[in-house]
Amino acid sequence: MELLSNWWSSLSTLGQLFATAAIPATVIMLLQTVLLLLGIGGQFAGDTAEDIDADIGNDETDHFDFDDGADHFDGVRLFTVRGIVAMFAVGGWLGVAMCDLGVNNAVAVAVALAGGIGALLAAAYIIKASLRLQENGNLSTKNAVAHTATVYIPIPPMREGTGKVTMNLQERFVELDALTDHEEKIPTGATVQIVAVNDKNEVIVRPFIKK
Repeated sequence: MELLSNWWSSLSTLGQLFATAAIPATVIMLLQTVLLLLGIGGQFAGDTAEDIDADIGNDETDHFDFDDGADHFDGVRLFTVRGIVAMFAVGGWLGVAMCDLGVNNAVAVAVALAGGIGALLAAAYIIKASLRLQENGNLSTKNAVAHTATVYIPIPPMREGTGKVTMNLQERFVELDALTDHEEKIPTGATVQIVAVNDKNEVIVRPFIKK
């Protein structure tokens, strides 16, 4: 404890600000990794439905479309909790390192910002790559019927729009578009049961009631 206190005291004010961002982000990132390895990472995803629209590149398929789950497998989800956590963790520790090296504050901020943005982009493309593997592999969405999933993006009632669910399917952690005939919106974090799959590979779900 004394060693940690001494280390903290040795930091400049800017370094302490960077560390304040980096330490909790690193803890959250480690928890996410452990939970994902345990097969329950979807319940800790924490990515909100209020994502941000953006565009990248000139390819029409490389777009960001985050209106309550309207993004597709060929898009890139840029602003997610995992991406933002990675941004703060990587950017924060880079900032701490720059301050330890005694570089100019402006340079430290610039390096931390560049590293954080790089981590954010890397996380986005890792998610995109994993979803492409899901889409292009031998994954059959029909095998999800009768299984349970966790709501990732809220599902509007009475098929008024699509949401997202996450689940382990065929030994993969996958994200699927979801609809419901339920009369009320199903919120993020709720457990649902998949009852059918339509011709668009969207799953039809209902709230899961434990017997």
